[in-house]
Amino acid sequence: MLIYEDHNTGAERTGVVHALAFAPDGTALVSGGKDGAVVLWDASGERNALLEHTSNSLPVYSVAIAPDGAVIAGGAFGWRGFRIDGDGNREEFGPDKLAPTTALAFLDEHTLAVGTGERVKPTAGSFELWNINSRRRREPHFLEPNGVRSVAACPDRRLVAWATGHRKVCVWDVLKSEPISFLQSKNSPAIALSPDGRSLVIAVDYSVKVYDIVKRFERFELKAHKGAVWAVAVSPDSETIASGSWDGTVRLWDTQSGRERASYKWPIGRVYSLAFAPDGLRLAAGGDRGSIVLWDVE
Repeated sequence: MLIYEDHNTGAERTGVVHALAFAPDGTALVSGGKDGAVVLWDASGERNALLEHTSNSLPVYSVAIAPDGAVIAGGAFGWRGFRIDGDGNREEFGPDKLAPTTALAFLDEHTLAVGTGERVKPTAGSFELWNINSRRRREPHFLEPNGVRSVAACPDRRLVAWATGHRKVCVWDVLKSEPISFLQSKNSPAIALSPDGRSLVIAVDYSVKVYDIVKRFERFELKAHKGAVWAVAVSPDSETIASGSWDGTVRLWDTQSGRERASYKWPIGRVYSLAFAPDGLRLAAGGDRGSIVLWDVE
């Protein structure tokens, strides 16, 4: 187990780690927090800040790493990208103007799925696809009157999904014209797509709902958490679901049966973010104490 402590260096700062993402080769982990910092961690825990906290920093709500290693951070400022070459030179890029960004996910090397709006209140936003090389938005895009709360992507199946601020999760095959919808009883702060494209995982209140995407029905509901579930992730082999809750626990579930496999409680406070390593053997979680824990999963 390895614990990184970075987003909590001052008593006046709120240390929520909103977002985590692994590099495609698994050698680095990027974190983004309410303090506005974006930090790239190497395998030994060494810190490389892409954005530092300042008195004017705006919250970071999502991070993603492209197949070529480019890091994208999204937050109240929109989204910005960072590339670092072999000599340590850094290129920063992004659109000139963009609404506050709530969520990000890569569909392929060049295509970034972007959700805009507000994280916790109904504000007009949209779901969009952007070409990060041209910095241009692709069409179509989908307006959401109450904004987008979370985004997920399944590159192999060309699927994207987004949770809206009006109790609905949409799944879209980008080769088709219209998304399909899964209505919920409450808004969802986190969703995930299984890499095999079969399952949609939705955090709803204290539980996690798992849907069959093709047949469009709810397979089961995962119940064990004693607090709101704020983070979900699916392992690279699609066999394991991870859920993180405000009760301070991370739980692992069997994707096929819904059986709970393991439960962890680390000293990071309420869990806000989760990410599986590309090899599926490690899991990272970020909490509201500004800490990130990385450990080997069973």
